[in-house]
Amino acid sequence: MDSFLPFSQLNIPKDDLRHASPLSLSFVGDGVHTLYIRAKGYPQGRYKNSAMHFMAVKEVCAERQAELARIMEPMLTEEEDYFFKKARSAKVHSVPGHATTYQYNMATAFEAVVGYLYLSGQNDRLKQLMDDLYGGKE
Repeated sequence: MDSFLPFSQLNIPKDDLRHASPLSLSFVGDGVHTLYIRAKGYPQGRYKNSAMHFMAVKEVCAERQAELARIMEPMLTEEEDYFFKKARSAKVHSVPGHATTYQYNMATAFEAVVGYLYLSGQNDRLKQLMDDLYGGKE
């Protein structure tokens, strides 16, 4: 698979993931999305670490992930939508000052779907969604 995404060899059963904490799925999804952005940004030129970090932070912040979630939501399968809604409704105890509660909830939903797809080993589906969100072929 030609992709900036980490390739998952996991294949956790969907039924097991349905019982997982949506915030745990979001935690994994945040890592997968961050690695995707960092790897995608690497070949774009020689930058200082601080510049690369700044470029990555703009893509993995709650505000941007909320935008991606709104774009992604109509593309979701019924199964993915289950995880999206479960995570969007999850009780979070703190929201960063730079994001609204709505943005943070949507970002959590986005990350949870990414985490679900990664943990369930659905590499092709994860790549398809990321290609659709980031403008086509990588």
